[in-house]
Amino acid sequence: MKQKYIQILIAFSTIAITGLIAIQVYWVNNTFILREQDFASTVSKALQQVSNQLEKIELQKQALAGNDRSVSIRSKGDSTLIVDYGKQGQALLRDESLQREFDSINPNADILTKSGILDDIMGGFIELDIYRSVLDRVDTTLLDSMLQAALLDRGVRAAYVYGIFNRLQQPEYKSTGADAHLQNLAVNGYRAQLFTNDAIAEPNYLKVFFPNESRYLIGSMWMMLATSGILMLVIMVLFSFSIGTIYKQKKLSDIKNDFINNMTHELKTPIATISLACEALHDPDMQKSATGMKSYLSMINEENKRLGVLVENVLRTSIFENGDMKLRLQQLHLHSIIEQVIQNIDIQFKKRKGQLITNLMAREAFIEGDNLHITNVIYNLIDNAVKYAEGPPEVLVTTRNEPDGISISFQDNGIGISKENQKKIFDKLYRVPTGNIHNVKGFGLGLSYVKGVVEKHGGHVSVQSELKKGSTFTIYLPYKNEEKN
Repeated sequence: MKQKYIQILIAFSTIAITGLIAIQVYWVNNTFILREQDFASTVSKALQQVSNQLEKIELQKQALAGNDRSVSIRSKGDSTLIVDYGKQGQALLRDESLQREFDSINPNADILTKSGILDDIMGGFIELDIYRSVLDRVDTTLLDSMLQAALLDRGVRAAYVYGIFNRLQQPEYKSTGADAHLQNLAVNGYRAQLFTNDAIAEPNYLKVFFPNESRYLIGSMWMMLATSGILMLVIMVLFSFSIGTIYKQKKLSDIKNDFINNMTHELKTPIATISLACEALHDPDMQKSATGMKSYLSMINEENKRLGVLVENVLRTSIFENGDMKLRLQQLHLHSIIEQVIQNIDIQFKKRKGQLITNLMAREAFIEGDNLHITNVIYNLIDNAVKYAEGPPEVLVTTRNEPDGISISFQDNGIGISKENQKKIFDKLYRVPTGNIHNVKGFGLGLSYVKGVVEKHGGHVSVQSELKKGSTFTIYLPYKNEEKN
């Protein structure tokens, strides 16, 4: 898939995911608003219930006390005006002499307005005795219990403060802790009027404020929020994983294409050389020259070996991929193996006028391992040092004894490896970029094979490198192989 198509796919997928999240947030917000409205309705009903209960309690007290529910309006002289409450709580005036004056007052006006006008009519000689403190009418201890019960009955368990306020928003009574929220209690608290059937007395209000209302409502939605959050998280993780997988597959596709190009190039050269040599050998004049015949036969043999090595590298990687690699363990003398590899690869150093130095300091050089694979590991590391040297290669091979094994380091003067590429060089098919894909031979299988063999022996491999300053590869192999094969 082309990079452009991947970017378009990611763009549309991102828009879709963002849209889903936005819709989910919208519905969660709507649900929260509905919860707020339902909460407000529930609290208002609870307060109204408390108000009704307080009024019923007062009526019962008056009935038990034989109260005729009348309020005297005393004049400063000898006359008295009596205001009676009817069955419906309506105020009735029983002084015929003043009936005409009251009839002239707007019937929709409240009794306090009428009493004010009456006071004006009587020239200030009438004084209304209609005020009674709300705290004389409400048992605050009983109010606390009633309010708590009313809220709990409706499933409201949030912490709250409450108070009784007059019509000027001044507190007549405050619950414990209300002082810290007095402003919110007076302005933003849920409220219900007390003693609504009073026709004369000034109104008082029972108000309740929930300091942690939002937190409480969100807590009541935790199941929905948790489910939505988990689903959103899963979608985002799957989206990220999918995008990562697409990029990984794209990268693997590019690496495989490079591998095929390299393999084609690597195989084409020896095949072409062998083909030319075979044609030359068919030349009658060449058949008469023993020296020429020997030279071409040697060329065919070398190129055939090269083809064999290339095929072997691919097969080794296939074995690792399938997990079919079996080690043939035996006692190996590492110094002997290193010296044998150096003898075989020395011709490459001579061709490039380089040098290979050994510093074999390990006194105990025996390990338990597979001779073929350990030999290939050492050969690959030295061969890489030669390949990636811009000038004459210089390689230092050093061995040291460790507490439970031997470490072998291969220090070269090559082009070096960047920090970013150091994390990838042991991946299968990965090759360090060198500007020209064919200027360094290989398929990117060598270091992957090295890591696999070393770890199969119970060891590990590491690299230290700087660009333009060379690299040092170090492998550690335990004396005894504890890996099961």
